[in-house]
Amino acid sequence: MPYQEYIPSPKLGHYIDKYWVSKNDNDLTESKILPDGYIDIVFDINEESNNYSDDSIRISGMMTKFRNVISKQNSETFGIRFKAGQFNAISCFPISEIKNKAINASEILPNFNCALLEELIDKKSQSDKIQVIERFLINQLSWSNTNNLIASVCASINTSFQTINMVHIAKQHHISLRQLERRFKVAVGVTMKEYHSIVRFCKTIESISQNPKKSLLLTAFDNGYFDHAHLTKDIYKMAGINPSQI
Repeated sequence: MPYQEYIPSPKLGHYIDKYWVSKNDNDLTESKILPDGYIDIVFDINEESNNYSDDSIRISGMMTKFRNVISKQNSETFGIRFKAGQFNAISCFPISEIKNKAINASEILPNFNCALLEELIDKKSQSDKIQVIERFLINQLSWSNTNNLIASVCASINTSFQTINMVHIAKQHHISLRQLERRFKVAVGVTMKEYHSIVRFCKTIESISQNPKKSLLLTAFDNGYFDHAHLTKDIYKMAGINPSQI
């Protein structure tokens, strides 16, 4: 299944991590989506414009465990991947309520509707689709809701995930841990502990993929696990597979 990622313009780079496109030119396909630390707005690009369903535009909440998804035959899916903590620039919805869920975008973003989907369908090139999305986002974003605190905290967790110290991170940002935990969950959709687990999981999956001959014990130590048993348990919980299946 062809998959391609695109970098957002500098004006939107603080909010958007990537745009992505997935195409299925074959029969009905089931695939597994793993936690990645992002919230996505997903569009089903179907040239049969009268064939919309309630989830043709949907919001995929922060994931702490894998999800199986079905790709229809001859389908194209376009996604906007928001950086952690930046979705609230487009909506004040309590996103922790959609953790491990996907919901119809119109439930919280009424402007993400069939008119926008039709405009995307009319564009044949991905660059044209991205231009449509970027013009739309620039008009929708509440620039005053730029969350620099949470962006900095997420960056701290990403760089110190092996030996994470939440109290130290709170002190670095001149805020009590209790206040930070509350604000973090509102902005990101998961707790700081859950976000750390997602980051460590992603780093570990990447490490195993790049170094398949490296022992699980060393991989566990390098990624902040107590031992390989904890690593195996974490991967199975979040990916539904054992490390040997990666």
